[in-house]
Amino acid sequence: MNAHELLKRMKEKTASDLYLKVGLPPSFRIHGEVIRDDTSPLSAENIKSIVDSLLNDYQKRLFSERPDLDFAYSLGGGLRYRINLFRQQGQIGLVARLIEDQDLTFDGLDLPSVTREFAELRRGLVLLTGATGSGKSTTLAAMINHINKHFCRHIMTIEDPIEFLHVDKKSVVNQREVGFDTASFGDALRHVVRQSPDVILIGEMRDNDTMMTAISAAETGHLVLSTLHTSDVSHTMDRIINYFPDHLKQQVRQELALSLEGIVCMRLLRRRDREGRVPITEILRTTPSTRKAILEGELWRLKEFMQKGAEAGMHTFNQDLLRLFREGIIDYDEALAAATNPDEFKLNAQGMFTGTDSIGIFQST
Repeated sequence: MNAHELLKRMKEKTASDLYLKVGLPPSFRIHGEVIRDDTSPLSAENIKSIVDSLLNDYQKRLFSERPDLDFAYSLGGGLRYRINLFRQQGQIGLVARLIEDQDLTFDGLDLPSVTREFAELRRGLVLLTGATGSGKSTTLAAMINHINKHFCRHIMTIEDPIEFLHVDKKSVVNQREVGFDTASFGDALRHVVRQSPDVILIGEMRDNDTMMTAISAAETGHLVLSTLHTSDVSHTMDRIINYFPDHLKQQVRQELALSLEGIVCMRLLRRRDREGRVPITEILRTTPSTRKAILEGELWRLKEFMQKGAEAGMHTFNQDLLRLFREGIIDYDEALAAATNPDEFKLNAQGMFTGTDSIGIFQST
């Protein structure tokens, strides 16, 4: 089976990911589970042939010089993929993610209304966080699509690689790919403010230089959208602040208190009817109270503000899980496995509300 046939089978199987490993048949992630195909195991020669057919000469040279390579690949019919090549135990491995040409609207993706409000901001820093495959990139694409469709702005994106391609609508959209259009996130960010953007999308904040530049750009009147690989709001704040040495942490807290507008933490869970997956979220919005807590380093208070902040569009993961369970969208076992506080969720699901976390859930329902 050649590369194009394998990639097309992802769509036929409703798979989000394809995994190729020497000695195993191709494997597909379908509704969150990795399932092996019922075909022959792949040899090293099979995988090398597949990889060679996907790469141009420049990409082949890059992969020969380093053990990892990320790139985007397009097929006809609107099929587009994010592909990662790597080496493990001396052999080539491949993981492909299908970037579906889907309805990039907030309602179509079951996203909370606050994501639309974040997209319509004129300035500030908005972070989307979660593990790989939690829906961050798709949500960012929906936010960019909304801005592009409804507002006359200049949007600059810095991505590695470019996943969703945006056609200019009301806005002007320039998309730069790290490794091809720019050497690194840092290089692109050093020049981005001179390119007169209204919106800056940074595919991922990977180091403190990128974080500080993003915060500074948000402070100077730009809307900055970016992602982090963190599990919830608490870990997100800890990750950002702990990227910096002790003597800079207070300065970072001050700048975050001024520039941060919100954090959307994401996970994807299997629907009860097994027809796809649904996002669950934890959302922090910066209010005078949350800004004060960030400024004073009282980050533990953010959970309390989220629990009691339903009117501002905030909630914790446990609150969102309980909502989806009560609405019959996810089943009990799926919700319990994903709960931040499983013991508390068990009580909540039985209608018992005790403790701080439960008070917030009770008040928001």
